[in-house]
Amino acid sequence: MKLVKIAVALVLLSAVVPLVTHAQAPTVQLSMELFGPWALCAPDGDALACTMRLGQTLQVWVQAKSLPSWVPTRLIATWLPDNASFESVWRQGEAVQVFTFTPTEEHITKPEEPLRVRFIARTDYESVSRELRIYVRANQPPQAVTNPDQTVAPYQIVLLSAFDSSDPDGDVLHYRWDQISGPPVLLFGEETLYAIFLAPAEPATLVFRLTVSDGAFSVSKDVTVTVTSDCPCRDP
Repeated sequence: MKLVKIAVALVLLSAVVPLVTHAQAPTVQLSMELFGPWALCAPDGDALACTMRLGQTLQVWVQAKSLPSWVPTRLIATWLPDNASFESVWRQGEAVQVFTFTPTEEHITKPEEPLRVRFIARTDYESVSRELRIYVRANQPPQAVTNPDQTVAPYQIVLLSAFDSSDPDGDVLHYRWDQISGPPVLLFGEETLYAIFLAPAEPATLVFRLTVSDGAFSVSKDVTVTVTSDCPCRDP
């Protein structure tokens, strides 16, 4: 009878020990967080797919955590394209590295053949991996177009327009107006398609610079506004 009890105890112990060992084994988690405002990224199954243009920079924080947190976790990239870096940063309880990539013309990809970078997080017990797929497209700079130079009367409201500016790739454009010479004026709408200001009381020459950016390239163009009391546009 005693031998039967011992046998039963051994059977139970052999069933419980693997369960306890498995329960105590750490679990490692791997995530990718985008830090590149000009890149368009979206989940693609278990991967992260990003589309970017030449002149843009992609930055992705790759984070690995293990449970419990005291288990050492190693984080590696299996391959890096030229002009890319994978550098560690300190964050308590996590293995964190930053992947940074600025493509060149050699990196332009076909629609079905992205650049593939695989990140692996490992502990002594297990490993997990995720893939970053990068699609690189060519990019052309935008065109900055202002309204023609103007001659206005004192105290006249002046409109500056970037309406005819465009981008060959159809990218969303960002605008910036800056006064670079002449008596300072209060400019309204300096980060929009149109900017307005009130012409000064005395004759003067004012120059404004329009800067148009597609997020990768920026181009500029100047426009001159001449203020004169002899302006033919002045109301009689």
